[in-house]
Amino acid sequence: MPRPDASTEVITIRVSREVSRRLAQEARRQRRPRSAVARAILAEGLGGEPQDPLAEARRQSLLVRRRASESDVIRFIADFADLKGWE
Repeated sequence: MPRPDASTEVITIRVSREVSRRLAQEARRQRRPRSAVARAILAEGLGGEPQDPLAEARRQSLLVRRRASESDVIRFIADFADLKGWE
């Protein structure tokens, strides 16, 4: 196992079962370790490191994909796109 970065520290916190369950659920959703999700939540909540741009793009994509207007836009683009010369 690689040695941890010298600029980081290990902390231990006690949380409720509900918070632990929600953290595990979010980690599964993001397909990331619980510790990585917890670090991102703490950093963002404390105004530290900004949220991962890829994670934010995925979050926004998941939010809009269920909207009917999103389907309408995709259908419009597919119907009116100029595909001449593309393979």
